[in-house]
Amino acid sequence: MKTKNIFRIAFLAFIMVIANACVDNNDYSLPDVNVEEPDVTVTNTLQSIKDAYPGFGVVDFSEVNNGGEMVFEGYVVSSDEAGNMYKVLNIQDKPEDPTAAIQIAVDATDLYTFYEVGRKVYVKLLGLAMHENNGVLEIGQINGSDVERISVTAFKEHILRSSEVATLVPRELASINDINENHICMLIQLQDIQTQEKGQTYANIDNTFSVNRILKSCADNTTIIMRNSGFSDFKAESMPEAKGTLTAVVGTYRNDLQLFIRDTRDLDFTGNRCDPLFEENFSANNFDQWTIQDVEGDEAWEIVSFGNPAPSAKISGFNRGPQDNEDWLITKAIDLSNVLGDVVFTFDSVKRYSGLDIEVYYSTNYNGGNPNDATNTWTKLNPTLDTNTGSWSSWTDSGEQDVSAAAGGNLFIAFKYVSSGVGAATFEIDNIRVIAK
Repeated sequence: MKTKNIFRIAFLAFIMVIANACVDNNDYSLPDVNVEEPDVTVTNTLQSIKDAYPGFGVVDFSEVNNGGEMVFEGYVVSSDEAGNMYKVLNIQDKPEDPTAAIQIAVDATDLYTFYEVGRKVYVKLLGLAMHENNGVLEIGQINGSDVERISVTAFKEHILRSSEVATLVPRELASINDINENHICMLIQLQDIQTQEKGQTYANIDNTFSVNRILKSCADNTTIIMRNSGFSDFKAESMPEAKGTLTAVVGTYRNDLQLFIRDTRDLDFTGNRCDPLFEENFSANNFDQWTIQDVEGDEAWEIVSFGNPAPSAKISGFNRGPQDNEDWLITKAIDLSNVLGDVVFTFDSVKRYSGLDIEVYYSTNYNGGNPNDATNTWTKLNPTLDTNTGSWSSWTDSGEQDVSAAAGGNLFIAFKYVSSGVGAATFEIDNIRVIAK
């Protein structure tokens, strides 16, 4: 997240030194375990404070509630200990199942030593203001018509520590697509996440610019920005190349939702990546990854300029009427020698006209030549196939087909098409993927 005033890098470093010099070192020692509960009355929920913002301009809390004090409570979810967050506190209303969150801009560093993650706080709003800072609803100190960070001499008068330090339970979301503006400044968790690109460090090693790293969901291939600071302690570390669970604070910059980690422990990536072990969308317009075996008939598999999206592989036994055909489309050996655990394969299909369905098999020992040879062992699968024979647009996802028995060796996938003189359907297949779970 970015403050309203942007400093040049050299000046920023100077300001950080000055800010640290202005802070009472005793106040920034490790949190006192004997914090006394402040004598304060909560007057508002965090959500009601957010609701007071009309969507534009500045809300001066001195002009709200007839000038009376307003107080809300919440829990700290951010941390600047590793340097990835700077001069902000992110507060949510509850330690578990939160429903509202907000950002407080504070002109101080090392905030984690006083407001550690999980610390309950009371925020006194009289003398403060609220505005939107590049899409983030933020509380700060009023200065004319502008809102600035709460000064280093004043923030402790407005943000009071409770004696309670709660264990936070991140709000678990099923998908990246489920993240919305209501989650901004909230601690969330996503499963089955990985970096889109391998071999990256968290940020640039040789400068202090912040960078975007793209994270991808293995569930639906959606992506989101993870924003990493060039001042973070971990900027030179390599990002994990596995997949796993991500815990992060949601942010935004203008219209782009972003995620911020407190430190690298927020990435628990230990599982197999979901990058396809094999992928075919026929965009190369060839069968280089395949073996075609025409057992019977003159018709054969071909690549056509249709698909989901185009192109795709097509087979039809119709030639001036239905013909007798048996045609196999078989992958060349897919190397799973370094794969442990579950492996699945998926594809899309569309069917036109009446006739037999394609059959789908896998093998670990196909040796080339006629697939019906007794030396080949085929296991039949039961995918979901298109049944709407009257449309070219009814592409159907096969669902995950378990081919885990091939892990540790070679995998061959086969599509077998059969037609006869009484019926010859047309099938197209596309988007074949083999994935380690």
